[in-house]
Amino acid sequence: MKKIRKSPIVLFMLALILLYVIIYIVPSVTGALVSSYIVEYGELKVADEVTGYLVRNEQVYTAGTTGTANRYIDNGTLVRKGTTVMEITGGADGEIDDKFSQIVDRLGDDAILTSDYAATKGGVISYYADGYERRIRPNNMKNGGYSYYSKLSQDSVQNLQRDTVVRGEPVFKVVDRTKWYIVTFVPKDHGARYKTGQDVIVEFEDGTVDAEVHSVTADVDGEHTRVILACSNYYEKYMQMRACPVTLVTYEERGLLVENSSITKENGQLGVFVKKKTSGSDFVPIKVYATDGVRSLVADTFFDDAETGKRYDTVEIYDEVLKEPKN
Repeated sequence: MKKIRKSPIVLFMLALILLYVIIYIVPSVTGALVSSYIVEYGELKVADEVTGYLVRNEQVYTAGTTGTANRYIDNGTLVRKGTTVMEITGGADGEIDDKFSQIVDRLGDDAILTSDYAATKGGVISYYADGYERRIRPNNMKNGGYSYYSKLSQDSVQNLQRDTVVRGEPVFKVVDRTKWYIVTFVPKDHGARYKTGQDVIVEFEDGTVDAEVHSVTADVDGEHTRVILACSNYYEKYMQMRACPVTLVTYEERGLLVENSSITKENGQLGVFVKKKTSGSDFVPIKVYATDGVRSLVADTFFDDAETGKRYDTVEIYDEVLKEPKN
């Protein structure tokens, strides 16, 4: 009799378990098998995350005397020609620090040996140098490919601000403020995203600048496209960075999004298959404005085709689109 009385309780528990499976487990398992989705609005950001190599017109000054440094100008300050940047007083002879000797070696005879520590031309004062100021300039930045630039490191950049200076060591540099450049290398198949004269937003870890595409060239390694960007906007660290992570944003808009796996062709026309309310699906022409390789931002409701002169009805919000239509 006890077994019979417990039966309703057991049945009730089984019903709860079955209900749980239907509500929670079945959808999560079958979700991977879903063959369609609902089209909605969203943000599409087309960007490349790469390393940016900063190139400037700049001149490094080395100390003509040994002694204690007294700096009059802060890092990042714009000065006129003839401005006294610092002075060095007292002191005896000494040996150049190893980390500075590497910079001096790279600079060769390009550095300006100064005893009055005055800027010979106007520009922004920087107390950071790596010795590549001579080797990498706007007039020769196109000479290097990915194999050359990828060896550059921010670790080579040294802070020149210290109390004691030895004759011949780098002490400051003057950087052109009018224009500077960022050399980047994007994957070969992303090269089509960039055109000379195009506007690009460059996102640094701590700031954003507007830039213009200066040149686009296939790299000799066959795997990259070299994109050089020209900047005239001020970025606080532009005079001290050599290599740093950047994000190049070529497109960022809000609109109707479809998955690239949905896009197919019918009689030469791009389109997607939209499910009917009853059964089956219809091919619907689309116009793609931009893609990030996974999703595409497309025209909404209708679009005009300049080549044919026709107006096409197209996808709308909440249409149900097949994920992977059979061509």
